[in-house]
Amino acid sequence: MKKTKKILAIILLLISIISFVAGYITLKNKDKKKPVEEVKTVDNIKTKEFDYVLYDNKSDLYKDYFGKLKDELTKEEINEEEYAKLVSELFVIDFYSLIDKKTNTDIGGLDFIYESMKENFVLKASDTIYKYVESNVYGDRTQTLPKVTEVSTTSIIKKNVTIKDLQDPNGYVATISIKYDKDLKYPTSTTITLVHKDKKLYIVEVK
Repeated sequence: MKKTKKILAIILLLISIISFVAGYITLKNKDKKKPVEEVKTVDNIKTKEFDYVLYDNKSDLYKDYFGKLKDELTKEEINEEEYAKLVSELFVIDFYSLIDKKTNTDIGGLDFIYESMKENFVLKASDTIYKYVESNVYGDRTQTLPKVTEVSTTSIIKKNVTIKDLQDPNGYVATISIKYDKDLKYPTSTTITLVHKDKKLYIVEVK
């Protein structure tokens, strides 16, 4: 009887060890399931006044509008109102396309946000529109998220902008219309406020 109990205890111990090892291997394999993809630069706009970068993980729509921005900013005479429109549209495409974001801290459109306001903007976005975005680090997310398919500027005005310690008598306020691939009740319109830092335009408010 004692011998039987001893054999049973050994068998149970072996089963526990095998289960632990199997679980550990599964966890390690999950960690190796999909290596972190390196984001590569595919285009850029580099002039005396401007510096923008296009990465390969952006949507086709974003890439198309980046090309429009590059065309505008490499002209001898820049149409500044068109520049303001394109910056606003690029921001909206990237910010509201949640489908291509890895986590809820992977905030879109940050390249266009005024530098000193980025930290607060990230915190607010992570706690609002990005709050419930599930992780897709391993490429296995099943959550349905919005993809921006079309944007258009419905109005743009030049305005004396004063926000906190920033003031620009030649700032812009643009209203952007947004369309998605699916109706998931995300915003269909947003208002963007921009100011100058030298000749470069930055977003200082999104409503």
